[in-house]
Amino acid sequence: MTGYPSRTLLYGAWLVVAFLLLSTLGANAAEPKRVLLLHSFGRDFAPFSEMTKSFQAALVKRSPEPVDIYEASIFTARFREPENEGSLVKYLQDLFSGRRLDLIVAQGGPAAAFVEKYRQQLFFDTPIVIAGVDARLTPDAATTPNATYIGVKLDLPAFVENILRVRPETTDIAVVIGNSPNEQFWARELHREFQPFADRVEFEWLDELSLDEMLRRVARLPPQSAVLYFMLAVDGAGAVHPLDAAFTRIREVATVPVFGYGDYHLGQGSVGGPADQTRALGQQTADVALRILAGERASDIKTPLFGLGIPAYDWRELQRWGISEAILPPNSEVRFRSPSVWDLYRWYIVGTISLIVLQTLLIVSFLVQRTRRRAAEIGIRAKESELRVSYDQVRRLAGRLIYAQEEERTRIARELHDDVGQRVASLSIGLSSLRRRVPNPDDTARSELSGLQQQVVGLAKDLRDLSHELHPGALEHVGLLEALRGRCEEINGESGTRVDVEVAGGWSEVADDVELCLYRVAQEALRNITKHAHARTARISLARGNSHVVMRITDDGGGFQENGSNGLHGIGLLSMRERVRMLEGTFEMASSSRGTVATVVIPTGERH
Repeated sequence: MTGYPSRTLLYGAWLVVAFLLLSTLGANAAEPKRVLLLHSFGRDFAPFSEMTKSFQAALVKRSPEPVDIYEASIFTARFREPENEGSLVKYLQDLFSGRRLDLIVAQGGPAAAFVEKYRQQLFFDTPIVIAGVDARLTPDAATTPNATYIGVKLDLPAFVENILRVRPETTDIAVVIGNSPNEQFWARELHREFQPFADRVEFEWLDELSLDEMLRRVARLPPQSAVLYFMLAVDGAGAVHPLDAAFTRIREVATVPVFGYGDYHLGQGSVGGPADQTRALGQQTADVALRILAGERASDIKTPLFGLGIPAYDWRELQRWGISEAILPPNSEVRFRSPSVWDLYRWYIVGTISLIVLQTLLIVSFLVQRTRRRAAEIGIRAKESELRVSYDQVRRLAGRLIYAQEEERTRIARELHDDVGQRVASLSIGLSSLRRRVPNPDDTARSELSGLQQQVVGLAKDLRDLSHELHPGALEHVGLLEALRGRCEEINGESGTRVDVEVAGGWSEVADDVELCLYRVAQEALRNITKHAHARTARISLARGNSHVVMRITDDGGGFQENGSNGLHGIGLLSMRERVRMLEGTFEMASSSRGTVATVVIPTGERH
């Protein structure tokens, strides 16, 4: 029992120690990586400001551990005369007193020079990344142990070559550059490397002017000029211009194309071309920083120099200055292209055009059909007129046949036969042509075409019957009564109509011409009755008076109109009337829905 409290105290002590150890380890594990980012001029001065944005975004996003970024600017780089940097050195000493610094990133020449100058005093054993410094200014600090260099090699003549390629008419180039020590170094380099172009263009250097003077000068440049904006942090009057605001103002007043130095100028008013790859440089710096923070030695990391990027152009500026895409360098990029009306409303345009085409086709189809219909109507009218002419001509031939002597009838019948054949053939061909021209006739056209076809068939039948020899030989041997009975027997055996012959009162023979007339009238009437099959029964009645003979022909058909164009009311009716009239007789016909009655009365006395 006496040892129990001692064991309890021992366990408690161990728990307290374990808690303290875990808390200490947890605190150390949660401590972020500390990175000092040194700016040349300041964090808002181009081109280094663009590198900073890209670097910080990539570093924070891709780091597996928390990163605490400290920033400091080499403000003395803005001034023409070196000034005491002691206050910045003292600030950094106080800031990192008692704190471990994991990495220093110096961006730009002035920052690299500051690190080299105070490495032993401030950054003796801290890994260093020198970034964004041209090979012309490679700092000695980049070659010391535990340091690496991510540099660039600017092809300065490429800026002028680009201007002359896309604007070959250029004769003057105004170069915008500042007047700080770093910018004056670059002004000297530009002077030296642009010397080969002196025989082609005249350069105007604006480094000693204030920004306002630069604006006035740019606004008055002749039309065959261009502006090359390199950098402007401090102007000739000593004024500081952060955030690259000077570029925006120069672009606003320029009456000639403006070409920028860095890729960040594209989209802000620069025509474009090969440019400094500030964004890519910032991302490369972040890659190297992450490798160092992960434990890799800085001096073991080697990266190739950055050159100018592939030529990229602003489509809006090309349009503004009339620069054809055809003269751009091969493999160039054209950005910020405004979508055309076709790109924005492609499907609306396609749909509208399709609708218009469809409507046009429908209208054209309608017009074609209407044209064909009108042509068909004209053709129908022409055939009707031709048919009427044919009827008139055949009536005249039939009249000649009736009045002709016996020896002329054969010749006239042959003439009728030939004429009928030609007319029927012509009408049939015309109707076939009409049907081809109207492949899909409407109801009216179809009805008219069918009517014409029936009339042509009827004309052929009527004319063919009229063209036969007129004088039946049976009358010479058996007389009228027996000839009619014989004909009726033939009809009864051939058709569905029953025809009978009867004699009312006494009957005796009459003159030959009267018998022939009566036989022909009866024959014509029977032909029409049987042809149209409109009656079930028919009767022929003969009667002989003292001074005349009467023949009455009746049927139980549906009747017809005398002014029609077929059957009895056509050429047959004309023939019967003419025959009776020649014998000074009368011919009457009455027709109703209950049947038709044709009555012939011919005098038997002497005719005048």
